[in-house]
Amino acid sequence: MPIVNINPVQGNAAFQQLTTEITRLAGTTEDRSKSGLNGSSRAEQNGVARIPWVMTTTEWLTEKPPRAIIWAANPHDVGWNMSQRASMAKHMFGTVLHVWPDSSRNTFYDEIRLTLNLQTGNLMPIFLASGNKYVESDGIVNFYTFMQLVDAPKITNEPIPRANLVHITYNSPLFPNLTLLGMFDPKGISFNDSSDSPNAVASWSAEFVVYDSIPRLTDNSGQPNTQLLNTWIETRIKSSPVSSNVPGDVGTVLNPATEAIA
Repeated sequence: MPIVNINPVQGNAAFQQLTTEITRLAGTTEDRSKSGLNGSSRAEQNGVARIPWVMTTTEWLTEKPPRAIIWAANPHDVGWNMSQRASMAKHMFGTVLHVWPDSSRNTFYDEIRLTLNLQTGNLMPIFLASGNKYVESDGIVNFYTFMQLVDAPKITNEPIPRANLVHITYNSPLFPNLTLLGMFDPKGISFNDSSDSPNAVASWSAEFVVYDSIPRLTDNSGQPNTQLLNTWIETRIKSSPVSSNVPGDVGTVLNPATEAIA
């Protein structure tokens, strides 16, 4: 089998269109989540609406209609590990630093690794008064579909095979609109089926390896990451319902090299 190169933006236009539509629909539906990185209570405190995380794959995006996981409860927390492509070797006359910068991403950082601590919320069936019936909870649907997503083929079934990347919309106060592209670590999913919490999935986690992000988190070109900062300003300041109470023009894009947000 030929080597399949990873295109860091493959399918991203379709993914952005999908998530934009999901965000629009989510704004018109009742929010069941009360916790998580951008859950209702915390979002209300920070003056923003909850935006559900979305996960899909390159292959799922080619389906009609596209398929994705819309998280009923965003991750409880996410651990970030941004190691660098370098090592130190001890010699008689001192320490030698060996570095291998990633020329394709213009950075000394290696692939970023995330530990996602996920949550389902309550797994009990939900009673719909309008239909006078019980239906499955969003959490159990998310859990079963996530197992399927992690088990997706690693190469797409297209005429020209491509890496079947996982696409994630990451939303938190720190990164309010970030697209991550990569794959889940081969060690897979960890969780407990516990009698102490029979109506939820306990200690549910998975590790994600980030091949690239939009916008880029960093590069070593010597320039400040204005694209990442502008995204934060658009989401956290211009779109904030409390921004109208702030004096002055909060929509002005700052130069992060010389200015700071008060």
